[in-house]
Amino acid sequence: MDHHRDDVELLLDHVRPVQARTRTTRLPFLKVVLITLEEAVRAVVGLARGRANLELGDELLRDWWPRVFRSGNCSLRARGRRHFVPGQPYVVMSNHCSMLDIPALVGAVPGSLRMVTKQELIDVPLWGYAMHKCGFVPVDRKNRVKAIHQLDEAKELLRKGVSVWISPEGTRARDGKLATFKKGGFHLALDLGVPIVPAWVDGTEGIIAPDHLNAREDGEVEVRFGAPINTTGLGKDDMRPLMREVRAAILALSGRAAEVDGEVGAAAVVPQRIRRAS
Repeated sequence: MDHHRDDVELLLDHVRPVQARTRTTRLPFLKVVLITLEEAVRAVVGLARGRANLELGDELLRDWWPRVFRSGNCSLRARGRRHFVPGQPYVVMSNHCSMLDIPALVGAVPGSLRMVTKQELIDVPLWGYAMHKCGFVPVDRKNRVKAIHQLDEAKELLRKGVSVWISPEGTRARDGKLATFKKGGFHLALDLGVPIVPAWVDGTEGIIAPDHLNAREDGEVEVRFGAPINTTGLGKDDMRPLMREVRAAILALSGRAAEVDGEVGAAAVVPQRIRRAS
């Protein structure tokens, strides 16, 4: 499948070892934890100084993601960044299999990006409050009504020109396949008429697998973006067709849709096109 080979951008290269090696150890994972804790301290200090805001969040994220990748000597490439128009916020949707997906997306998406994250992270004393103030959006997956209201915060970010990533599956996939989508992110895009950018994150699962503490060094990660999917003029009746269209776009970016489609006999592979107002 053509992923626009001339459209690739090397965002961070890894240091090639003198001898070919692929080690799987707990050290890179521990480094990631320590790096994240260090950034957490910076966030808390910023909070104490009254700096906990979107600007501080951007600063911390720009520093955090390359440090995470360098901790395991991993590289990051991106394709399709040309689809992002400066000043236009997007709802970014992708597969989600590894904790490394988040720094990969932060590094690959141009401009300011925030994540919709689980409530449990925001509940961590001080650190969670600082994350929240820096623009991370908590969602309580155990309380649907509360989660819907919490997504109003993501709307405010989009109105300020900040793109928002949300896992359309609602959580990490343990088997590497694209599970059934939830509606939350689609409500977000439809309510504001914000375009959805489909993406596929490739390679992270092989570096840090779900629910594992070991990590493989010298890994290569690639994030592929598809053309934005317009939501202007669409309503709630268009929800299902839109979900199918986005799902098909994400699967196409994987280059192996039949292998990673977690829906048996999914109609999403051939989406129903939406009639959009001209």
